[in-house]
Amino acid sequence: MALSEQVALTTITIVVGLITFVLVYERIRDRSLPPGPQRLPLIGNLHQAPKDFPWLTFTKWIRQYGPIISVQFGGTTLIMIGDAQIAKELLDKRGSIYSDRPRMVMAGENLTKGMHMLLRPYTERYRLHQRLQAPTLSPRDSPTYFPLQDVESKQLMFDFLHSNDYGKILERYAGSLMYSLTYGFRLDTGDEEPLREAHKVQHNFAYAARVGTWVVDALPFLNVLPPALAPWKRTAEEFFEIEKALHLKNMQHGLDTKAWNWTKEFSKAKESDTMSELELAYSLGILADAGLDTTAVQMRIFILAALSYPGFLERAQKELDEVVGPDRLPCLDDKPNLPYIDAVLEETIRWRSMAPGGIPHATTREDTIETAMAKYRIPKGATVISIYWAQAMNEDAFERPLEFIPERWLDKSEDPQRFTSVFGYSRRICPGRHIARSSLFLLMARILWGFNIKHAVDENGNKEEVDDLAFTSGFLSTPVPFVAAFEPRSAHAKAVIEEEWEAAERNVDVLLNSARDRQSALQVSVRAI
Repeated sequence: MALSEQVALTTITIVVGLITFVLVYERIRDRSLPPGPQRLPLIGNLHQAPKDFPWLTFTKWIRQYGPIISVQFGGTTLIMIGDAQIAKELLDKRGSIYSDRPRMVMAGENLTKGMHMLLRPYTERYRLHQRLQAPTLSPRDSPTYFPLQDVESKQLMFDFLHSNDYGKILERYAGSLMYSLTYGFRLDTGDEEPLREAHKVQHNFAYAARVGTWVVDALPFLNVLPPALAPWKRTAEEFFEIEKALHLKNMQHGLDTKAWNWTKEFSKAKESDTMSELELAYSLGILADAGLDTTAVQMRIFILAALSYPGFLERAQKELDEVVGPDRLPCLDDKPNLPYIDAVLEETIRWRSMAPGGIPHATTREDTIETAMAKYRIPKGATVISIYWAQAMNEDAFERPLEFIPERWLDKSEDPQRFTSVFGYSRRICPGRHIARSSLFLLMARILWGFNIKHAVDENGNKEEVDDLAFTSGFLSTPVPFVAAFEPRSAHAKAVIEEEWEAAERNVDVLLNSARDRQSALQVSVRAI
């Protein structure tokens, strides 16, 4: 046999051997996994990976293959959950297995240097930051911040008397509340430089965290390349310097203020003793910025619901009129007597989720789940995602799920298929959820008490229609811009709003020290006196 023939035969043998090895390896790797769309060798389902609105494709697969499915994107095994009961069983009850995060090289390692709480792996360092934050965010502490929520929401009501720019008004509320608590200063106009810089930082993070944008996320070994050969590193470093400067500047401001605030409280905690100045600044900054977009976006969804399904407004306003009356604004103490407003809140966070594709978890060891269909294996290191959209649109749990129907929450059903985990699961649950819920309830109650939410009209008097399914396709999905009009329900309501804002205590030092004093009265350990 000629040398060339021997080389060709050897080459063919090697290729066949490699293909056989890959096929056998993938067969072993995929054994007993949940079902899913057919894979191709090597790339798995990468050719089917959706670029836009991925939760719609994932929900379609869940409807086709079952309540828990698996897909293979290159070397990554993804387990997707479309059933609320299965999600709670795995992510809540077995949190010790499912509380890790998948590796995100661009956003987690290059951009935020491992300091972003959302992306941190579930290690002792992550738990240290949880212990640092927990005392100020507990169910017992959160009500002590009502004086700040009260004044910020009173300004919001006053601002709506003079403008229909609901996006800016809502963002100012959320930003001012979080920056008051964290750093000790209010945002009076919504045009302040710290708020503009915070939105820039969040835009950069969303860009860096986009799935499929960075080759290094698919091929992590490339991250060893020097910046000259790794353009993603140069981009990440530019973004990092912007965020670093913002967090350090805000933290210093918090330390320099007269009143109590979270910056002073965190800096006095024993958990911060082993943290660098920058790590502590990031812990504060991520916590503050987490509340900026989330509350504002959820309230935009509420306004969209009011325009798309206005039938609920009359019942909500009737309840407010009967319980609160015409002479004062609703407050958080009214909540037990306002079950329909609470139902409106629950339906808002179900109807159109801000994170319809869910937030990825990762397994620290292999596990199994037994369903009505079969028993499935979930491998160690798999990315596990609870697909919020699939669960919120489950017709077995929610009749006519695309419609906004608050009445569905008046029945205190314990149906395990009901999706109620918008704030996350177990050890990864949102630490600020108690403050977020009280803010949402207060804003919804006060806006419904004081205003009629109506369609805007153009210069020809024609109603500006809205599309309740028109949302962006990012990690945080928001309604595409739409217009609305806010009309005071009466001259008396307008006068009450003006009087309450005029009489409101606006000195942030007074408000923050009152929060500290209320915590002390509750025998909460306050570290920064």
